[in-house]
Amino acid sequence: MSGIVPLLAQAAETPESLSIGGAAIMTMSVALVLGLNIFCFWRILHERRPAEHHHVPLEIDTHDRDT
Repeated sequence: MSGIVPLLAQAAETPESLSIGGAAIMTMSVALVLGLNIFCFWRILHERRPAEHHHVPLEIDTHDRDT
């Protein structure tokens, strides 16, 4: 445990910047997640006939008034 404290103190004193490879991977991963999110929202919100797929029964019995 005592070996970690000097490493933390040294890391706090010398900030390092992100490498080119790390920045590229981070940018690609964020772009992938955002792109997938936009694609999913676009597909759900622009569905042609949502009434055929997205429906629930009008009366849902939750059994909360049984007692």
